[in-house]
Amino acid sequence: MVISSGAAREEAPVEKQAQNIQEAFLNNARKDKTFLTIYLMSGVKLSGRIKSFDKYSVILETNNQEQLIFKHAISTVVVSRPFHAPAHSTPASAAHGAPGPPVEAEG
Repeated sequence: MVISSGAAREEAPVEKQAQNIQEAFLNNARKDKTFLTIYLMSGVKLSGRIKSFDKYSVILETNNQEQLIFKHAISTVVVSRPFHAPAHSTPASAAHGAPGPPVEAEG
């Protein structure tokens, strides 16, 4: 099956937006030196601070030791304080990407 170049261009912004949310989340945690917990797909729980990250991996600092964690092995990242989307995000993308309490509709 051949995919037209037009279809590929339509999917790129969604992937880039997802990457930007992930980058913003990890970068804020790194800059703020936020203590967080990373749960791996295997169920292993790792806690520490993000020292660095790239497209495929995260370096987690725990007790003056650094651990290289591959992103494909990560299930969940939990921080002690809420993440705030960058100011340049649109309200629609921030509402769908930012965790928070459920909002009841008035009516």
